[in-house]
Amino acid sequence: MKRYYFIVTLLLFFLLAPEFFAKADESTSESLKPVYAFWKKAYSYRYFPISAAEQKDLNSGSDWKNEGIFWYAYEKQEEETVPVFKLKNNTYNYYYYTISESEKNTLTKAGTKEWTDRGIAFYAYSSEKDGRTPVYALSNSKTNKYFYTSSSGEKNCKLTDSTWIDKGTIFWVPKENANISKDESACKVSFGPEISVGLWESSTKDAEKNAFTIKANKKYLVKDGSGNILGKISAGTATKVKYSGNKKLTIYGPLKETRVTKEVSFEAYDGKNDLMIFDANRPNSSYDQYRGKIKIRYSDTSKSIWVINTLPMEHYVWGMGETTGTGDIEHTKVMTTIFRTYGYWYLEYATKYLPYGFQIKSDSGSQIYNGYDWEAKYPNIKKAADGTKGAVAKYKNEIALTPYSSWSDGKTRSFEERWGSDEYPWCKSVSDPYGKHSTMATAKLEAAGNHMVGLVANGSVKLASSKYKKTYDWILKYYYSKISLEKMY
Repeated sequence: MKRYYFIVTLLLFFLLAPEFFAKADESTSESLKPVYAFWKKAYSYRYFPISAAEQKDLNSGSDWKNEGIFWYAYEKQEEETVPVFKLKNNTYNYYYYTISESEKNTLTKAGTKEWTDRGIAFYAYSSEKDGRTPVYALSNSKTNKYFYTSSSGEKNCKLTDSTWIDKGTIFWVPKENANISKDESACKVSFGPEISVGLWESSTKDAEKNAFTIKANKKYLVKDGSGNILGKISAGTATKVKYSGNKKLTIYGPLKETRVTKEVSFEAYDGKNDLMIFDANRPNSSYDQYRGKIKIRYSDTSKSIWVINTLPMEHYVWGMGETTGTGDIEHTKVMTTIFRTYGYWYLEYATKYLPYGFQIKSDSGSQIYNGYDWEAKYPNIKKAADGTKGAVAKYKNEIALTPYSSWSDGKTRSFEERWGSDEYPWCKSVSDPYGKHSTMATAKLEAAGNHMVGLVANGSVKLASSKYKKTYDWILKYYYSKISLEKMY
C-alpha cells in the first residue's frame, strides 16, 4: 500500500512539473535583474540601465540622480519576452523606449540624424498576464520628451499637468519588486532648496522706537530662536516686535508681552509655507509682502536687527526685482536662469552673510529681490521661471557665477581682463554687436556700471526679439563659454 501511494505521488509530480517549473522560471530566472531609474539632471529624462556595471558608472557621476529600483526585467531573452529597444533623441536629449522593431527601424533609418539606435535596454513582456504589471509612457507637449513609470500614482500625478499626454502601456514587467505605488504624492512638485534672504536692517535705536509689524494671509505660528511656539495667531492679526536692549526682542500685540533672546520667527500654522504670504510692513517701500517664512534677528556682527525671508529657491526667483518680464519671454527666461544660478552659487559657496543669519542679501551688490508684491505685479517673471524651472548654469561640475551688465562697446570682457582672476573660464570675451551702445564711449559705459563681463542684457533683449528669435539657452551659451544648463530639481 505504501508503494502504491508513492507511485501515485510520483506520477502527480511529473504531470504538474512543467507548469511548476514554468512559473518558477518566470520569477526566479538568473536573467531577471533589477532595473534602476536614473534621472539625468541636465536634460530632465529617465534612463533605465539593467547592467550592474553601467549602474555603477552612473552612480559615480554627478550628472545623474539614482531614484532606486523601479522594476525587474530580463538581461537575456526568456520565454514570452520581447526586446525593449532604446533610442536616443539627438535633438531634445532623451531616451525613447519601444518594443516595436518596425518603429525603431523607421526612426533610425539611414540618412536620419534625429535618432540613434542604442541597442536593447532589456527584455520584458508584450502582453498583460497575472503576475505582471504595466510600465506607462507619457509625452510632454512642450518639451517633446517622454516620461516612464510603473507607478500609477506617479502617472496620475503627472497627468494633472495638462502638458503631459498619456501614451498608455508600452510593456509589462514582473509585478514582484516593481514600484507600483498608487500614491499620487510620488511626483510632488519641488520648488528647490530653501534660501534665506536678508531683506533689510534696522538700527537698535530705531527698533526700540518703531516696532516691526507682521501679519499674514492665514493662521501663523510665532516661535523663539529655539523653535518653541510662543503663540498661534489668526490670519490678518498683527504681531509686533521691538528691540528691548541687551540682544533681546520683545513680542506683543495679540500675545502677552514676551521677551526672547536674539530672534523670533513666523511660519504657517498648517506647515504649508508655500502658500504663506506675510506682510512685513517694510518702511518706505511698496514691497511689503513675502512668501514663506519671516524671521526678525539681532546680529552680533552688524549690531543691528535684520528682517529675513526664508523660502524655496523657485519662489525666490518669482520675486526677482531685476526685470519686469515685459519683453520677449526668452529674454525673461535668460534673466530668471541667471537669477536662480546666482542664488544657487550663494547657497553652495558663499559665506559672506552667514554671520548675519542669512545666505544672500537683497540689494544691488548681490541681487534685488522684491518678494510677493513684485511677483503679483509682473506675472511674466513666474511664467518664465516655470519655463526654466530648476535650471542653473554650470561649467563642468561647478555652478557658474553669472555676472551681467546692461550694455557693451561691441565686445564683452573676460573675467580675468576686468578683475584679474582666471578662475572663471566661462566668462571670456565675445563679440557683441547686439548689446553695443552706439552713443557712449567705453569710459562712460564703465562709469555707468557696465563692466561688460558675461551677459549683456540689452544684447539678450535683441537676440530674443523677432529679428533673431534666439532661445534662452542659446543666448546664455553665447555669452558664457562652454556652460551647460542643469536642472537641479
